[in-house]
Amino acid sequence: MHPVDPDTPSADIRIGYARCPNLTQELQSQFDALAERGISRDKIFAEKISTRVRVRPQFEAALAAAREIKAHAPTAG
Repeated sequence: MHPVDPDTPSADIRIGYARCPNLTQELQSQFDALAERGISRDKIFAEKISTRVRVRPQFEAALAAAREIKAHAPTAG
């Protein structure tokens, strides 16, 4: 990885993932915690899905978004 020149314009792009294991639980506390870390709601992937389910569509979407962001980052390496 190459060092980034401190004068290079950059944007801190953050995404988040929130999950709870069943439909009766709420995601709001996770949304609040992510918001406190500067992640806007439109950048949070969330789902209510059991830990027993191996395929988590929103988690996969979050990973794909992170890969896409990294691929287009000027300092990606």
